[in-house]
Amino acid sequence: MDPKRSHESVLELCKTFGPIISYRLGSQLFIVINDYDLAKELLDDENFTGRSRSVVIQRQTGGCGLLFSEGLLWKQHRRLALKTLRDFGFAKDRSVEMVNIQLDDILTDLRDASESARPLNILDTFTEATNAVIATLTLGRQFRRGDPELEFVRTAARRLFAGRPLQNLPFLFPWTDYIVRLFPTSNEQNLVNMEILEFIQRQVQERLKLMGADIEGFEPECLCDVYIKERQKAEAAGDFESFKDMQVLRVVMELFMAGTDTTARSLEWLLLYMAFEQDWQSRVQAELDRVIDGERRPSMRDRDQLPLTCAVIEETYRIVSLTPFALFHPATQEDTVFHGYSFPTNALIFPFTYGMSRDPKVWARPNEFHPEHFLRPDGCFAGSGKNIPFSMGRRVCVGESLGRMEVFLIFSAVMKLFKVCMADEYLSKREDILRGSLGILRIPGDYRLLFEAR
Repeated sequence: MDPKRSHESVLELCKTFGPIISYRLGSQLFIVINDYDLAKELLDDENFTGRSRSVVIQRQTGGCGLLFSEGLLWKQHRRLALKTLRDFGFAKDRSVEMVNIQLDDILTDLRDASESARPLNILDTFTEATNAVIATLTLGRQFRRGDPELEFVRTAARRLFAGRPLQNLPFLFPWTDYIVRLFPTSNEQNLVNMEILEFIQRQVQERLKLMGADIEGFEPECLCDVYIKERQKAEAAGDFESFKDMQVLRVVMELFMAGTDTTARSLEWLLLYMAFEQDWQSRVQAELDRVIDGERRPSMRDRDQLPLTCAVIEETYRIVSLTPFALFHPATQEDTVFHGYSFPTNALIFPFTYGMSRDPKVWARPNEFHPEHFLRPDGCFAGSGKNIPFSMGRRVCVGESLGRMEVFLIFSAVMKLFKVCMADEYLSKREDILRGSLGILRIPGDYRLLFEAR
């Protein structure tokens, strides 16, 4: 199985053997769920809210954070994170203001590229913008272009999300963990993990200095502040475990890093599809011109009047399937039975989002870019339906609202002002670019885009 194409190999297995399959790599048993209704049932079941207990995950996280914690600790911190992020912008105008500030830099880059007819890889521009937004919400930092720490975060995110086959070996053969760590390339994820944690630790210390001696009376400005205050409350009540240092650092780190590369990559894929699907680009721009007056930027209030734009975004989420494999869910009880199948407690169970996004029983044209999947006969946006770019159930992504808002505002603003085309030397490489490769996220092949002011 080619690690850069593993999602394609698993899809072929599912086509042959059905919606629930299992296979063993090394000593690890994997169970794949390739059906929306089955995956929804599984993800709504509290028995499947566990996380991998591999030696690699335990060493990097200690069972802390949101992504890899379980049980009461996970419930407590997920609830707090959701409430805090809603309070600090997910449901308020503050986050829209932050995105619009970053849009200034994005549009400046695109104007410069347009005026010079310079082919552009757009990822860095989008990553800087999404980093800056999530940094404000989580760390209370106002990163601006050129900030060395912003550059560190951008490169760290790239390193963290780059898949390296050797580093996965301990998942399959736990006894190889020590040996694998001797190889510099395979140890890269451990190193970048530590570097990011040290960076977050410095940010926490800066927030502590700002809060001063009166932590209780300090009005929180970001997620980090809330966690510092909650830790003080917990320790005053004799609880030194729920908000221990690693738990606070991991929660802040995970929300910070998850809100950067994923959103930037989604925007990158959107522009790639628009460059290849010129008819749909023209239709989106005609809709934006009809709804958005003059020089005004699109706002969230416009979304209901932009069904084509919303459908194009949702279809890109579907066909790209940025995270083809949802995070693994081991059963939390021994010998769990699910639809007649016995799931051993040490098996890693994952909903196969890439396969579900190509299910011919759900999608009329599963292998084509077909935004009509998300349009009703009357032309209205049909909603996400059985598309799950942010997962679903009890472990649904806490940053879904922010991610969707950023993608809508940035994509619609770019389409309103610019026509995007693929550079001539890349026009013949559509299949390679859109097939891309797989790290933790799906990454497009090498490309360059041209922007023309409208």
